[in-house]
Amino acid sequence: MLSWQTEQRTVSIWTVTGRMKRLQFTGQQEQLRLLAQYRQGESDLIQQNGDWYLPATLDVPETTQNSAPQGFIGVDLGIANIATTSTGNRHSGRRLNRTRHNDRTGSRELEPSAHVHNDGT
Repeated sequence: MLSWQTEQRTVSIWTVTGRMKRLQFTGQQEQLRLLAQYRQGESDLIQQNGDWYLPATLDVPETTQNSAPQGFIGVDLGIANIATTSTGNRHSGRRLNRTRHNDRTGSRELEPSAHVHNDGT
């Protein structure tokens, strides 16, 4: 059981040894604003690698979609063409694929190899 005091940026947590009060929390300004406005439901206290986390569930309403956007292009990410814009520009990614191939080939050449000689060395 816990209670949030968002304006003070503290929480109180009921533990098996009693209530721990005024435990401070932090976040980015936008995160703190959303937390204060839309926090909903349970929060679980988690310890990971010696650090403590208190994830909070928020119920943020969806924003209204712009049904008539202007001044933008869409990009389709594909396999044959890395990207195709809605204005018709195609980018095959030939240079990118060539670089990836060269990187894979080069890394294989850098891998150490083990050779065993008949004399045990």
